[in-house]
Amino acid sequence: MVKKMGFYPEDIIKEVQNAADIVVVVSEYVSLKKQGENYKGLCPFHDEKTPSFSVNGEKQLFYCFGCGAGGNVFNFVMKKENLSFPEAVRYLADKFNVRLPHDMNQEFSEEFRTKREYFSINRLAAKYYNYCLLHTSEGKNAINYLKKRGIRDETIEKFCIGYAPKSWDSLIKFYKSKGISAEALEKIGLAIPRKDKKGFYDRFRNRIIFPIEDITRNIIGFGGRALDESLPKYLNSPETPLFSKGDNLYALSKIKKDPSLDVIIVEGYMDCIMLHQHGFENTVASLGTALTKNQAKLLKKYTNSVILSYDGDAAGEAATVRGMEVLAQEGLYVKVLALPEGKDPDEIVSIYGPDYFRGLLNNAEDLINYKLTLAKKGININNSEEKLKFIEQAIEILSAVDSEPELEIYAKKLASEIGISAGSIIKEAKEKRKKSAQAMPRAGSRESLTGSNNFVLSKAPAISGVHKAERKLLKFMLESDNRMWKNLGEKIEPRFFTNKNTKKIAEIIFEMVNKNQEVNASDIFNYLDEEEGAELSAILLENLISDDKEIINSLVVKIKQGYLKKAISQVRREIKEAEMLGQREEINSLLNTYQQLKTEMNGLKTYTNPGKEGA
Repeated sequence: MVKKMGFYPEDIIKEVQNAADIVVVVSEYVSLKKQGENYKGLCPFHDEKTPSFSVNGEKQLFYCFGCGAGGNVFNFVMKKENLSFPEAVRYLADKFNVRLPHDMNQEFSEEFRTKREYFSINRLAAKYYNYCLLHTSEGKNAINYLKKRGIRDETIEKFCIGYAPKSWDSLIKFYKSKGISAEALEKIGLAIPRKDKKGFYDRFRNRIIFPIEDITRNIIGFGGRALDESLPKYLNSPETPLFSKGDNLYALSKIKKDPSLDVIIVEGYMDCIMLHQHGFENTVASLGTALTKNQAKLLKKYTNSVILSYDGDAAGEAATVRGMEVLAQEGLYVKVLALPEGKDPDEIVSIYGPDYFRGLLNNAEDLINYKLTLAKKGININNSEEKLKFIEQAIEILSAVDSEPELEIYAKKLASEIGISAGSIIKEAKEKRKKSAQAMPRAGSRESLTGSNNFVLSKAPAISGVHKAERKLLKFMLESDNRMWKNLGEKIEPRFFTNKNTKKIAEIIFEMVNKNQEVNASDIFNYLDEEEGAELSAILLENLISDDKEIINSLVVKIKQGYLKKAISQVRREIKEAEMLGQREEINSLLNTYQQLKTEMNGLKTYTNPGKEGA
C-alpha cells in the first residue's frame, strides 16, 4: 500500500486522528448546525448561499454536496490551510497536544516550517509583553491606564493584554537571549531596520499591546495603543506572511458560532474588550480598516446577522454605510446601532451600563432604514426643493428592495413621514429597479453565470454503469460486517476495478482485510490523493445496498464484465497492430488470450442464475 502519510508511523497518525475531532476542527472555520446525525453549514471551499456542507461526527468525515470536496480531518486541514499530509498531521498534533517524535521534520516544506517558527515567535512576544505589563515597574503606568479605563484583571488575562517598554530595543534584546535574530522579528513586523542599516529597533514602544489571533488561535500580529503623544495613536503590525488587516477580525477566535446570534462589529480594541467584559461576548473589531469582502466571508461562517456599532460622527456614518453594503453583499442581515455623536461603545457601556447599551442594540436599524435616516438628516421637509431631493434619494434606496411586502412596509412608513402616497413611492421604486435590471447581464447568460474567478457552472460528468457498480460494491465492503468477506474475496480482486480511483480504494480495503485491520473509511482517506478522496466521498453517499447474495453477485458480475470487455477490446487492438506488422507468433499468442477472455466472459453468466452453485 502506497502511503500518503509518508514517514509517520500508523499508530502516531491514529493517535492524532483520534484526538482531532473533525466537528471541533471544522467549527473553527464553519458555523455548523446539528441536523439529525450530521452537522450542516456553508461550504468553506466554494461560494454558496444555501448550506450543502455536511460533517458526520460518528464517522469523522466531511462532504460537500455542492463542490464534491470530502474526506477526514486531515483532508479538511490540508485543503483549508494548503498543507501537505505530514504538515497537516503536525498542525493538528500541535493543536491537540499530541507529542510527535522530534526527528521527523525533513518532509515539511520550508514555508510550513517558517510559518510555525513565526507563530512561535509571536506567541513568545505576547507572553513577553504580558509579563512586562504585570511584573515590571515600567508596566505599572500601563496597568494604571487600563484600570482607569475600567479593564479588570480577568479581562487582561482573557485577551493577553501586554505592554511594550519605552526602550528602543528591549524586545530585540529579549529575543537575542533566546537565540532569535532581529531579522526574524523584522519578517513578522516586530522590528524595523534603522535608517543607517546598522541594526534594528522595536516597532512597538511604550504602548499597550493587544495580540491578534486568527480563527485557529494562532497569534498573527499585534495592535499597540500609545501611552504618550506618539502618533499614530493606534499602531498595527504591518502586512506580513501571517497578518493581513483585511483578512482578519480582532477577537473573532473568542466569539460563539451560532447563526441565531448577532455579532457586534466595533472599530477599536478597547470598544471590543469593554463590550466583552460587560457580557457582549459576540463582539469583534475591524482592526481600524474599512470592512472587506474577506472579513464579511469570515463573519458569515459564524452568524447570519451582524450589528455595526461605529462612532456616531460623519466619518463613522460613512464607514458604516460602506461596511453595511459589503456585509449585505455576502448575504448577512445587517443592522446598525445609532450611537450619540462623539460617543463610542466603550464610553457608553462604561458610563450608562450594559442595560442601556442592550436597549440601543434592540433598536438597531436595518440597512434600508439606516440609509433613509442618513438621507433625511438635515433635510427640511417643509421646503419643497429639499423634500424632492430627499424623495429622489429615498426612491434610489428603496429600488434595491426586491421583496414586495418589505417594499410596501418601507414605503408606508416613508409616506407617513413626508405626506405622499405609498403607492407613488412603490411605483417609482419599481421603475428604478427595472431600469437597473435592464443594465445587468441577462439571467442565464454566460456573464450571469461567471463569477470573479471566471467560474462557469457546468454539469458533473456522467459515470458508466460499471463505475456505479464498483461504487456500490465498495460501499458494501465499507459498511457491511466481515462475515461475507471470505466468500466475496474468492470472487473478485482489486484488478477487476477499471476506474483508477475505485481500484485504488479497493486495493487499500483488500490489504486492510488481509492484515486483519478494521476497515474504516476515515483511515482510508489517509492513503488517497484529492481525486481519490473525492471518489471515496461519493461512494460513502451511495445508499447501502442489501447484503443479499444475489445482489452482491450481480455487482461482481457487472464489474468483471466491465473488466473483461475492456481487456477484450485491448487485445483486439493489439491483434490488429500485430497483423499490420506481420508478427505471426504474437498473433497466435494474442488469439489464445482473446479466446480465454471470451470463455471467462461466457462463464460469468452462471453467476446471474441463483440456482447455480456459487450464485
